[in-house]
Amino acid sequence: MNKFFSDSLLRPHISSPYFFVHQEQLGTLLNVNRSSKFLLALLVLLPLGLFAWGGVRLAAHERERVQANIQQLLTNQLAEIDRSIAGQFDAFAADLQQLTAIDEYDADQLRDIARNDARVFQMFVINPDDALIYPSPLGPVTAVERDFLLKASDLINDRQIQRSQRTSRAPNRDANDKGSYQKLSKKQKGVSQTETQNSGDWFVWYWGPGINLIYWQRRPNNHIVGVAVDRSRWIADVIAKLPDTPVPVIDSKSTLSRHQIVESGREVIYKWGAYSPALEELPAAEYRLAAPLSAWQLQTYVPLNLMTAGQSGTFNLMAGLVLSGFALIGLAYAIDRQYGHELREAARRVSFVNQVSHELRTPLTNIRMYAELLEHDFDSLEPDTSHSRSRLNVILSESQRLTRLIGNVLTFARQEKQTLQVCRNQVVADDIIQNVVDSFRPSLEQKQIAVELDLQSSHPVSLDADILEQILGNLISNVEKYAADGNWMKIRSSQSETEVTISVTDRGPGIAPSHCDQIFEPFWRASNDLSQSAGTGIGLTIVRSLARLHGGDVHMNSSKSQTEFTVTLGTVVTAGERNEDSDR
Repeated sequence: MNKFFSDSLLRPHISSPYFFVHQEQLGTLLNVNRSSKFLLALLVLLPLGLFAWGGVRLAAHERERVQANIQQLLTNQLAEIDRSIAGQFDAFAADLQQLTAIDEYDADQLRDIARNDARVFQMFVINPDDALIYPSPLGPVTAVERDFLLKASDLINDRQIQRSQRTSRAPNRDANDKGSYQKLSKKQKGVSQTETQNSGDWFVWYWGPGINLIYWQRRPNNHIVGVAVDRSRWIADVIAKLPDTPVPVIDSKSTLSRHQIVESGREVIYKWGAYSPALEELPAAEYRLAAPLSAWQLQTYVPLNLMTAGQSGTFNLMAGLVLSGFALIGLAYAIDRQYGHELREAARRVSFVNQVSHELRTPLTNIRMYAELLEHDFDSLEPDTSHSRSRLNVILSESQRLTRLIGNVLTFARQEKQTLQVCRNQVVADDIIQNVVDSFRPSLEQKQIAVELDLQSSHPVSLDADILEQILGNLISNVEKYAADGNWMKIRSSQSETEVTISVTDRGPGIAPSHCDQIFEPFWRASNDLSQSAGTGIGLTIVRSLARLHGGDVHMNSSKSQTEFTVTLGTVVTAGERNEDSDR
């Protein structure tokens, strides 16, 4: 009985519970488990991530737009309040201009003017020589006049009023010391300064609790007549024009707000509105008052939920994300369910074919064994049994072909599951090659294919004989199917310290250069024409997989009239391989 085919049916390392018959089943089963789950997760997470990113940006822009609109609305309200106060001061300035339009400076008359107008703290007159003639520092003065002289002495002596210029912005307060003051330079914003006779102007100076106001005008006689306005009175007049401060309404559903006037950004002059801001809360809008109150600022506070009114869009975004997430998860679940169903169906079909292949091995082994025994029996019979022997050879040849087919399918399945292992023994490569060629010789002779051997690997090496037999069997089978018209095949072998090299050359039609890489892919065929030689399309795939598993590789060199496959097999034991000689 031929050793190659009798043993090859019983090798446990070739068989496997799973293999693939159709390319569609192979593609389905190769992309299962983690890769399919990862793709489904990506299908869900990627759209959600993009939607969330775009939604967050859109919601942020919407919030900014809403806040800007609300802030602009609040600023417009503050500007309206400023215009109301400015109108009040314009009327006040007109009254003071008439009040100071005098050219006779009797002290008693000036005192009467101050006593009769509660808005006037003190009147004063400066002559063309910049000397204060009322109230006179050298003459008798009242208590109020003495207080004024104490407050305004530096102001008069340094000629600050005389050099003052019209400004639309009050000076910045830099000190609270008695008598300190500061005026704006020409470089300050909003400067519009003239010094015209008969025209009045405001002068802002700091003393005591805050800013103080002086209204003055230069008369035709070049005298300066001015009025120091009573601070408490003009502040009271401003407050009188503003709304009252209501008692905060608890749980009010109306929109609440808080407005206030602050001086130099620190001291609150007046506040109104039902809303009570937190201690560290920043104003929603600010507006600087017009001159002469440009040291004052109007501020507005509103509830945080009003400034963040656009956050309802965030809720809608989150709701949309949740709904989209559920929809995508449902879609992924449906795909996974359908995919799993198809996978299980393919697995059942594969399992069925695989089981059939295993079941075929046992009767096939018996058929071949008894056919070979019968062949030996024919050797002792009379010559007239040649026809019976011919029929017996057909049985043997077909059973050998079926054996190779089943072996290839099972090996391919095991290779796809990455469970193939190399089981090395000390063998002579040439002996194995000779046995394989002898097993193919009847079919080769039938197709008139001459075999030329050049075997130069006669020393024992560490090889897996089963792998070498299956590689060579597939290469010779290819010559039978596709290069029989060349009627010639040559097999060469050689060896070195680290590898054995086997080459199979035929004189077939050759392989196109564009197909050199594709021929090693599973199920690939140059033509699907059914009239051509049939094949499973996995023979060369198995050759390359087994060669690489054995520490080597396979290469092809083809022309129009010749094709050569060269296989190298490593003879050095690597980690993870079995060496049965050393295990004994």
